[in-house]
Amino acid sequence: MRIRRSIRCLTAGILAALYLAGCAGKAGSVSETVPETTAAQTETAAKASEAEETTALQQETVQETSAAGTGQTQAADGTDSDVDRYEELLDHSGDEGKLVVYFLDLQVEGAPEEVSGDSSILISPDGKVMLLDAGHTDSSDIVVKVLKDMGIEKIDYLVASHPHIDHIGGVPAVMTEFPVETAYRSYVEYTTQTYQNYVNVLKEKGTEVVFLKTGDTFSFGDQVQVEVLGPDEEIVYPDGFPDNSTQFLNNNSLLLKFTYGGSTALFGGDLYVSQERDYIDQYGDALKADLAKANHHGKNTSNLKKWIKTVSPQVVVAMGDVMGSMDVYNNYVKEGAEFHLTLYDGIVKVVLDDQGGCEAVDQHDSWMN
Repeated sequence: MRIRRSIRCLTAGILAALYLAGCAGKAGSVSETVPETTAAQTETAAKASEAEETTALQQETVQETSAAGTGQTQAADGTDSDVDRYEELLDHSGDEGKLVVYFLDLQVEGAPEEVSGDSSILISPDGKVMLLDAGHTDSSDIVVKVLKDMGIEKIDYLVASHPHIDHIGGVPAVMTEFPVETAYRSYVEYTTQTYQNYVNVLKEKGTEVVFLKTGDTFSFGDQVQVEVLGPDEEIVYPDGFPDNSTQFLNNNSLLLKFTYGGSTALFGGDLYVSQERDYIDQYGDALKADLAKANHHGKNTSNLKKWIKTVSPQVVVAMGDVMGSMDVYNNYVKEGAEFHLTLYDGIVKVVLDDQGGCEAVDQHDSWMN
């Protein structure tokens, strides 16, 4: 962990320097100008096998790291702070009557270029537990540890945003340790062994599986409503599937809007800018949310300027083990959002009341906030 924190500081030094030097003011946004076809090419031509899928994630991470800058130096602004609020954050005993979201800080030990993925733990005002994605297979131990350290004994809702390894890879390990009442997923299917392991463990455990589609709603506890904004039930697979399918699968991530009284939260998996545009056209201001998960780990394949303006969150959190894009960071900040990235901030806990209040606390102090 200390090694990883050191790597964080090296990256943070140059990024903070660039930001403070005024690079944030440069006109234009990569997310507005890079064609989606180019973004797809940066990942790999196919993920038909588990090896191809992992390679795609590694290549994507290396390219995003290069885009963030090189020649990093030690940050002098407290990025490598010894402050660690782990135990404080995981104590949710005083959060009754609030919607609480934990964005987990995942990693794959010994492979810093690996994409360790997304995993969020949500606790409803009445104490129900949702696990939204479970990270990469090789970071599943972190997900299990956090759940245990929180004192969680059962997962009421297990949601898979889409079937990439860095989102569903940890499901079998989690289900080995915790009973799951209901699993929610889209109609999208995939061909990898990771996907088959996910399907098999749900079947072996006898877990109820609910398939979600555009227009569906379900209750998260008694006071939180979840709207499914996409994708549709009918999935049109591209020619040659699963070859060249990365963008297709990402664009078929579940887009979920949580509503608790006057507060809202939006989760869109790994949506790319092409699908963000379609959802803006379809829903417009209905996408606005107090809390948002930055699509696709906060990278510039996603998080279109118009998407940021439309969603207009108070707080946005990106889960990733690289700094995906300074443009994305700057664009959110310019719109008034408080931006958090698990790479630097560690676990991020966000508490929403039912009046539009949204407060975030980080595990570590960093230059970002």
